[in-house]
Amino acid sequence: MIRNALFAAVALAAALLSGRAGASCSRPIVVPASSLGKMMTVNQASGDVGGVYPELLRERGRRAGCEFVFPVVPRARAEAMLRQGDADLLVGAVQVPERDQWGRYIPMIGTEWMLISTDPDPPRSTEALLARPGIRLNVVRSYNYGPAYLALLARLDKQGKLEYVKDPQTIARKMEIGRADYAYMPSNTFAGTLEELGLRDSLGQRVHYTRLAGIPASTSGVYISRKTAPDDAAQLAAMLEHLRRDGELLARTRKLFTPAEMSSSFPLPRSR
Repeated sequence: MIRNALFAAVALAAALLSGRAGASCSRPIVVPASSLGKMMTVNQASGDVGGVYPELLRERGRRAGCEFVFPVVPRARAEAMLRQGDADLLVGAVQVPERDQWGRYIPMIGTEWMLISTDPDPPRSTEALLARPGIRLNVVRSYNYGPAYLALLARLDKQGKLEYVKDPQTIARKMEIGRADYAYMPSNTFAGTLEELGLRDSLGQRVHYTRLAGIPASTSGVYISRKTAPDDAAQLAAMLEHLRRDGELLARTRKLFTPAEMSSSFPLPRSR
């Protein structure tokens, strides 16, 4: 009995030491929240934030001793908060040089944005899109898919074919009533927005997701602010890299969407 008690005491002490040795975050980690379809959902009335990213961060955070808070802000404000050091993570982000100045990028899944429309014969290249007369491409202000995307927007804007809006919900509502011809974003972001608005079984049945030649595939990931404390940043990076390696982010997302709605996303090599 004494031997068993001694063994139990040693095991308890080892567990306590192990718990102390494991890094935990020094304060709540701030993740600005704006609608990203099912990847991040925002209830504007209650301020509740859900979706794949928040759920996984909360789950992994509980294991690692990190608490996450999700203030609801527009996407442009979210990026500004990381630049200023008022937030720690920007999720569902594409790597671009401007962001690399204020954040460390962790790629999570491969992504290829899609041209979204109800057009039965949509353009299949940037040049074909530019050649279409009288069209209206609606894009979310502050979405940035890299140099080729921004160059396309500049040319469309010069032609008077570009309209900026504040969020994907606005585009879906405009497309439903025929005031937006095309949109450009990840397919699952738009599909999640349709479900949020109750349009997945109506507008969603008419929507096409089309690859647009002229803009290369990229990755979608998470930026960690360079102003986040080094120990916290290292803990967050380790958590995100483990999440990428185990494939849970993509696996959980695939449970929510059809293959067509997931056409934007593909797994990255585990070693990346």
